[in-house]
Amino acid sequence: MTTAAPGHDEITLTVPHGQHLCNDRQHRNLGRLAEVIVTFAQLGVPGTPREAFWPETWGRSYPMCGTCWEATRETAQKARPNLVIRDRIT
Repeated sequence: MTTAAPGHDEITLTVPHGQHLCNDRQHRNLGRLAEVIVTFAQLGVPGTPREAFWPETWGRSYPMCGTCWEATRETAQKARPNLVIRDRIT
């Protein structure tokens, strides 16, 4: 099944295929497995420092454990109140 890339101000969650370690360095060193794959769309407006949120993540996917995903979600929702999270897990 192919899913569309996330749209503007969207994050998509998918199930990791196989075993992936969490992207966080400490968690990876501890062998903590990822529970989700988090794919970031363009969050904000490029070229506007106040509006461009985490541009280094745009179009990239990261394996995360539940703890890291919750921290990421909370931070992203504070910065981008209209953020849409597409849960492709269920």
